[in-house]
Amino acid sequence: MERSNRVVSHAAGAILKDDRPSSMRTSDLSMAFFPSDQFVRAFNNFKKSSAPSRFLLFLEEEWVDVAAQVFEELAAGFLAGKTALEVAVHGKNYLFDFIGMSRIDAETGGQNSLAWIDVHGRCFFPAHPICRFGFGEKRTLGRFRAGSDYPEVLSDVNAEEVSSNRWPDAKLLNGDDRFYKLVEKLFLLSGIKKLMPTAFITSIHRCSHSSPGSKFRLASFQLRKKAMTEARGNANVKFGWYGTSASEMYALMSSGFTKPNNGQLAAAAHGVGLHLSSPHFPCASALLSEADEEGERHVVLCRVIMGKSEIVEPGSTQDRPSDEAFDSGVDDATNPKWLVVWRSDMNSRIIPEYIVSFKTSGHCHGRRATVGHKPPSGLGLSFSKLFVEMGRILPSSKMHALELLHDQYKGGKRSKESFVRQVRSIAGDRLLSSTIKRLR
Repeated sequence: MERSNRVVSHAAGAILKDDRPSSMRTSDLSMAFFPSDQFVRAFNNFKKSSAPSRFLLFLEEEWVDVAAQVFEELAAGFLAGKTALEVAVHGKNYLFDFIGMSRIDAETGGQNSLAWIDVHGRCFFPAHPICRFGFGEKRTLGRFRAGSDYPEVLSDVNAEEVSSNRWPDAKLLNGDDRFYKLVEKLFLLSGIKKLMPTAFITSIHRCSHSSPGSKFRLASFQLRKKAMTEARGNANVKFGWYGTSASEMYALMSSGFTKPNNGQLAAAAHGVGLHLSSPHFPCASALLSEADEEGERHVVLCRVIMGKSEIVEPGSTQDRPSDEAFDSGVDDATNPKWLVVWRSDMNSRIIPEYIVSFKTSGHCHGRRATVGHKPPSGLGLSFSKLFVEMGRILPSSKMHALELLHDQYKGGKRSKESFVRQVRSIAGDRLLSSTIKRLR
């Protein structure tokens, strides 16, 4: 028997009792829950979809196809351009809201997430799970945190494990764990030491996907992988690194991805989307991470459904596939350093697996250690001239990192203090000093 996750919503109840046509009602309903920019994006998704081949509901922690009769009614209404449809299911009336991507119980106001796959294999999933209870219905899924729509599930996690974890929905791995060793090897032996010679790992957490929100995103990922395989013959699942601040990492583990990170890359971004560096190029994402007050940085290793990728040039404003033949973007078809997932796909085609926390020896024990001597003066020189000169000595991997930092600095995405500190870390004070002296 279907079970709805419901929350009291008087606004929804009032709209459901309205006698206006369904399409008008859902417009009000969707706008009541969506900020205007999200509503526009959701409506554009509805418009660009081809005829649906499947409608799915998120029930009992998995995506389930609707009954054949319900599908026929929904598909007919969808193709007629209706943004919502009222359908009777087992004697109960439900409003299927295609813009809000939800099924709403007309009697109680309880809601479930709604998704569909069109005839071309394109998937349309809500970015976040709906977990709303109906009027007067008891909350039986666990304790709720203040300000959260999701229950705090503790049944499979003991108190000691909860208190020892820095991140929600993640388990701290021991240094002798085989997964710890595999991730450590991938991170440290894939170029990070060339960029940050003194980098060392402080901890590795494995994402457990045990919270309601994480289960929703994992189920969406698995279904999209299956749909992509059926549509393309190969889902082309890759690993990719994502770097950010500690606060953003916490938000990611709690609620999923909230926005693309192309702004951090400035002119070096390959379109308007979420950028992850390839598994053998963690240094690029490490540069996008931000050190906290203890000097600790964080990157997360994710699985990514790439499907068929197209090359997106740096500085492009592209924010979706150029046509139906493509699913994602890359900077290079043969040896990509950047994997680009478009905004509408962030939480259904990317799943975090391991969080790697690390420091450099200049940030030990909560203090910034001195680097041996004062920073070189004269950084007021043209950075472009400085980089050209250092490029005669530094390997291409470090020069790529310096150029990326420079683009962030010019684009106002990184302070001068942070920029200079990172340049020193990558190039070394000795090379900087000697180069500046030569340029003078």
